[in-house]
Amino acid sequence: MSRRLSHSLRHPLAVMFVLVVTSCGGASAEQQLLANFFRASRVRDNATLSNISTVQFNPRTDGTVQDFKVTSVGDEQRRTLQIQQAMDEADKAKTAEGEFTKRKRAYQDDNVETLLRISANQREKKPIAGKDSAVLDAWNKLTAEELAVKKRSAAARAKVTTESSLAIGSLTPPGRRDIDVKGMDVEVVSKQVTVNAEVKSPDRNQTTPKTLVFTFQRAIGKKDGQTSEGRWIITSLQEAAAAPKT
Repeated sequence: MSRRLSHSLRHPLAVMFVLVVTSCGGASAEQQLLANFFRASRVRDNATLSNISTVQFNPRTDGTVQDFKVTSVGDEQRRTLQIQQAMDEADKAKTAEGEFTKRKRAYQDDNVETLLRISANQREKKPIAGKDSAVLDAWNKLTAEELAVKKRSAAARAKVTTESSLAIGSLTPPGRRDIDVKGMDVEVVSKQVTVNAEVKSPDRNQTTPKTLVFTFQRAIGKKDGQTSEGRWIITSLQEAAAAPKT
């Protein structure tokens, strides 16, 4: 989940819509969240969807849910996020990238005339020989190393995003700036919710019973002796075998 998503998960108007719907009594928390999800999907209310889910049930391709029933809620599974470790790795990768850039620039400055001559010879398809050949080999190695260094740095940054985005989206109060998860111990709680749904096809010619399996996730953060409870977000949706009609 990206930084853009973590912002959209806190859209104030969408959250207000969710609160209005979920204020109705009687339904379980899972039922309420899914009711919001299916309603927002049906009318293509992307603002609401982005606040409660990272997946969609597209009415143009998946159809629309006319009615549904939660048939089971799985046991909660917990995983500790490696946010601080990922941040440390990203910092190290950034430092390594900076040091490499200085080293490559120094080599370029020391051999600028030779490199310019090599470039001209390459354009004119002239052979590279003697000391120029050694400089070219060294430069090609630096170029290949640069690609590897940048790849490691990008992967480290991506890992930070992967580890922290759900925590930020789940823990940040609506309308507020991103919560600072640096130095925070964060645990992700996951559970599967299975639903029997009556789904009207996109062409609206027929309604078919389907079994849908959702993954709900939320974050629990601990920092400076305080514990923050995040809200549930739908992070996965899979279709299982067809459910029997009721």
